[in-house]
Amino acid sequence: MSRVLTFLLVLGLAHAADPSPPAPISAVEIPSPAAPGAVGASLARAPDGTLWLSWVQPSRSAPNALRFSKLETAARHWSAPRTIATDLSVTTSAMDFPQIAVGANGSATALWTDGHGGARISRSPDHGATWSTPEPFTRGEQVVEKFSLVVLADGRVLVAWLDGRGMKAGGKTQQLYARIVGAPGPDTLVDPSVCDCCQTALTAFPDGGALLAYRGRTSEEVRDIRIARFRGQAWDEPRPLNNDDWRINACPVNGPRLDSERGRVAAAWFTAADNEPRVLASYSPDAGTRFLIPLRLDRGQPTGQVDTVILRDGAMLVTWAERNGSLWLRRVSPDFTTGEPIELAPAGAGRVSGYPRLALLRDYAGGRSGAQCVVAYAREDKPATLHTLLVSVPEGDLVSLTKDCDCAPTAEQLQSLTLRGTIIAIENGAARVRHHEVPGVIAAGTHIFQLATNVTSELAPGRDFLGHIEMREGAWRLFDVRLMAAPPK
Repeated sequence: MSRVLTFLLVLGLAHAADPSPPAPISAVEIPSPAAPGAVGASLARAPDGTLWLSWVQPSRSAPNALRFSKLETAARHWSAPRTIATDLSVTTSAMDFPQIAVGANGSATALWTDGHGGARISRSPDHGATWSTPEPFTRGEQVVEKFSLVVLADGRVLVAWLDGRGMKAGGKTQQLYARIVGAPGPDTLVDPSVCDCCQTALTAFPDGGALLAYRGRTSEEVRDIRIARFRGQAWDEPRPLNNDDWRINACPVNGPRLDSERGRVAAAWFTAADNEPRVLASYSPDAGTRFLIPLRLDRGQPTGQVDTVILRDGAMLVTWAERNGSLWLRRVSPDFTTGEPIELAPAGAGRVSGYPRLALLRDYAGGRSGAQCVVAYAREDKPATLHTLLVSVPEGDLVSLTKDCDCAPTAEQLQSLTLRGTIIAIENGAARVRHHEVPGVIAAGTHIFQLATNVTSELAPGRDFLGHIEMREGAWRLFDVRLMAAPPK
């Protein structure tokens, strides 16, 4: 029988005249498709919103199997498991677990470490119905660890990983490399000195680029989180996400997590700077160019193992584990304030282990539809068990509480982006606009936008404006235009 856990949520949007109580977040357990003993759970979201769950199923009498299942949302259950690979290269490491990236047109890529320093890759062209024979991902003798992969806007698959080739050559630190799967040419060195055993994280942007987060390492043993922006062809110089100044002559085994919604980015990570363990979260409005001063989210004794998602209205959800083996979730509202912590999995005989994963299933789309996420985590039972939760966040209820003050964003506004530009020409219901960059979405330049029917008739060449844009049926649409003051004559 499913068990429903209901919790109170502190509202990030408030209406002083409305005494309505905060809307609840609820979590319902969905029976896991994995057999007992499963390890290394990971979640991937396809462009059509389908969620894929992957894991390793150990076997004593045969090679381990890498399997996956898809969530059948309406029925709230996972599909029958399918096998990607049954091979001696499929290992049961809880730190270097397999991952899947799902693209458009049914393409999918699975990557896993082989237990001997290398990695294997397999691809599916048909929604996971068939998979290619696993082949080596590496091109030489380099060690591949703590990888992450993401499908870019143009369909290419970008992989980043911790690499041991420098240490094999006599170096003292692990390095960070990246490569487009199947692309010719050498691997790209992103950072020459990184923490040895912390996971990396990638998130893709609509402009064809991506943001990478990882734990760096300096000669003074400062091991803070760094980020590097991939611009579609080349990498920007890495820089700190936040200066925690955590000095530790050991590996924390705790990597960061990222998620993005168009050009907006959510980041979550663990630090123990000044001998004070804590889980931090931050937000970037501009594809990682700037991050807000982070918020602390934990309950006082975190072990980290974080994950995060960002919703269309700007709210963030973050999960983490506490020292007693429990799993928690906290909502960060669009105005960057925190709600109450919510216990998803209580401490018990079987501690939450490994790296719990969080993925968006359905975003808020206006009205009272709410948002839904899925959490996957393992417990140290004997044998270990894999659990999945469906978490519902009633964003629709939250936004509707402000309807009387006329300050709640419409569904159309939530799905749009702000654009500042200058009209160059108007013709046949479209405007040619010279505009500023929309970070992560459109580079600065000149583009043509279809005009909404209610756009002001005062638009004219030379006028500066602020407006909203959205992609509709393959074309950019401009609406909700506000003209800026005309220059004096």
